[in-house]
Parts: sequence; C-alpha cells; structure tokens
Amino acid sequence: MNTPKVALFYDWLNQWGGAERVLLDILKIFPNAPVYTLVHDPDKTTWLPSNTKIIPSFLNNFPLAKKNLPLYAPLYPIVLEQFDFSDFDIVISTSTTVGHCLLTPPGTLYLAYFHNLNRRLYPAKFPLNLYQNIDKIYSSRPDYFLASSKNVQNKIKKFYHQPSKLIYPGVDLSKFTPVEHPSGNYFLVVSRLVPHKKVDLAIKACQKLNLPLKIVGTGRQFSVLKKYQTKNIQFLGQINQSKLISLYQNCSALLCPQHEDFGLTAIEAMACGRPVIAYAKGGFLETVINYQTGLLFSHQNISSLVSALKKFKSANFDPKVCRHQAQKFSQKSFMLNFKRTVNKLWPRQNITS
Repeated sequence: MNTPKVALFYDWLNQWGGAERVLLDILKIFPNAPVYTLVHDPDKTTWLPSNTKIIPSFLNNFPLAKKNLPLYAPLYPIVLEQFDFSDFDIVISTSTTVGHCLLTPPGTLYLAYFHNLNRRLYPAKFPLNLYQNIDKIYSSRPDYFLASSKNVQNKIKKFYHQPSKLIYPGVDLSKFTPVEHPSGNYFLVVSRLVPHKKVDLAIKACQKLNLPLKIVGTGRQFSVLKKYQTKNIQFLGQINQSKLISLYQNCSALLCPQHEDFGLTAIEAMACGRPVIAYAKGGFLETVINYQTGLLFSHQNISSLVSALKKFKSANFDPKVCRHQAQKFSQKSFMLNFKRTVNKLWPRQNITS
C-alpha cells in the first residue's frame, strides 16, 4: 500500500517560539506535508524549510490579520472550515488555540496535538463561557487528542472531556550541551516579549538586587520593556542558535517567571548544564526538580522571585544533574514517540517516511 498523504495545521505562522520548534520537528517526520494555517507572514518565518508548502486561509488577506488581533478570533472556526482535506489520509494539527476546529472527510485520521488550550477562553467567566460551550462542540471533531504535558492533558480532560496521549516535546541534545567552565556571571531570559510571559517580573527583580540580566527574544512588548534597559539589563533581540546556546551555557540560571504549559527553554538550559528559576505552576512542575535542577518560586510577583534569587546565591547545582534531567526530554524521543503514535492510530499501514 502507498504511504498515506499527510497534511499539517498550525494556528498562525508569524512568530518564533517553543511551539514553532515542535512544528519543525514534526516537519522532519513528515517532510512532504503541506502546512495549513490561518495566516502566514514570510518575513517572520525564515526559520521554515524553504521547500515547505504553506497554505494560508483567506483571512491572510484581511487588514492586520497577521497580527492575531482578537477582533478576528470569532471568525477562526468558520475560516478553518473552508480548508479542503479531501486529498489527505491523515491531518495533524499542532496548536494552542483552534487546531480542533478543522473539518475532515470520513476516513481521514484527524489528530490534534495541543501545547495549550485557548488562553483567552480558559479559564474565563461570563460572557466568554458562552464561547467555551461552542469551543467544546468543536472538540468532538478530532479522532484523537495528543498533549505536550500532563498539565495540558488535564486541561483537555477538564474542558473538553476528552482523553489524550502524552507526548513530551524535546530538544536536540547534540547541540545543547554543557561547557566545562561556564562564566555564570549573568541571568538569562529567553522568551517572546508578550504580556503573559511576565518578562517585566524578571527585569524588576534583577534591578532590585542589581543583578545582570540578558533578555533574548522579540515581541509586541519590546518597546515597552526596553525602557527598563540599563547597564545590567540587556536586550539582545532575536539571535542565532549558536549564540543562544553559548548564552545558555554560560548563564548563572535561566529565569522563567511565566506560567508555561510545558516550557522548552527550561529543557534547553538544563541540557546545557544550567539551572532554572521558574514559577511553580504548569509545565515547570514536570521538568524542573526543585533544589536539584533549579528553584521554583510560589507566587508570580517580584518579591517571590527576589526571594528565589537570594536563595540561589547559596544553592549549589550540579551541571550533570541538570543535564541528566534534560535527557528525559530529547528531540529524538519526541520524534520517535510521535511517529509511533501516528503509526498506531493509522491501522491500515505503518508510515515509512
């Protein structure tokens, strides 16, 4: 029998972050699969392989649609229903928002791999709970749900009343490696600069203790946050991978003040033998071992992070322990588990890639 034809869906192709890293890994498994998406900004997706076929929705032509304006959010499910997947045997969405809203033909295997549920809807109160009820109806469309963490699994169960299979994302352990003598003279943030990432907490905590901080990433809060730039607070923008790895290898610790549903940057830092100071919620509870591979702080505020930074001064973290923990979340394991799962759920034949 012929190898099944696979199509991928990703919410929007207009930025770079952890979920985009996972999309690249899935594209390595299915290199010939086209990627359907709500909107595509070529200027912000130079990280995609040049031969990737991108199929954006008609929303791509709407004014400012590429900026993910909330104004267009109610239209997303209707827009996605216009995609035609009749030529495909398998449709795989990798999503944080609307990957469960596609319409697929009978006989087509539809898998929805979630990194998060729509953060504008969950949790939410009236009137957004009305949209939750509609969103739950869409959740009956995929044949199977996959989740990037136990945290996401619990959300899928709670809000969609659906089971899911856990498949942790991973990092390339051959590239993210420790160095023998890290300088360890600065703290590091690697994040998109958007409000829910809480980068301002890291900045203010380091300012309060006069600690050096380097910030990697861009986003719509860049101009707002850059007002905090001082001699000790540096904004590096978007950098290449080799520079990023060097920053990981030589930092005192990675700071993660945000609530992440998984959090690949923590794995990248630990793979480089460096500890993580993270907010004790969500995916970090699954990846960071308190007082062994980092410190977890309980409250998402400046004083709680400041307290953790003070404790960090007297703590001692073994790079080998950090590295060992990261090895549980390898890119190789992710790709193998993902491919095996698709094979298992596609009973007609195995995927040979």
